[in-house]
Amino acid sequence: MRVFFKERSPGQIEFGIIYGGIALLLLCAAWFQPIFTFLPSCAFRGLTGIPCPTCGSTRSVVHLAHGDIASSLAMNPLISLCFLAAVPYFFYSIITLTPHIPRLDVSLTEQEKNTARAGVIMLVLINWTYLIFIL
Repeated sequence: MRVFFKERSPGQIEFGIIYGGIALLLLCAAWFQPIFTFLPSCAFRGLTGIPCPTCGSTRSVVHLAHGDIASSLAMNPLISLCFLAAVPYFFYSIITLTPHIPRLDVSLTEQEKNTARAGVIMLVLINWTYLIFIL
């Protein structure tokens, strides 16, 4: 793994702005709208009786929008942590949009990329296990 600073190239897609912006919009929507009235119940849980890997995500975002981080983590820890990481990354991406401000970049080898992918899959499975046995 190599960590280095590089300047933003013109036309480069800023995923931090895209995903962080989506996270901020969802948090704002959860703050201002009664989201629970719009959403149906989980079809996967209705058919199988066990929660799906994303069960509790909406409640988690609503708790997070209202500042209740502990309840948000209890509903769906992985979604809460993703939102808690996406919002600062959004602001970091906005700051590094300005010219001549280098951004931190990470370069991974193919083996490290595969290890990271396997780690993400493990996190989803651990989160799903938590949802099945704890909730």
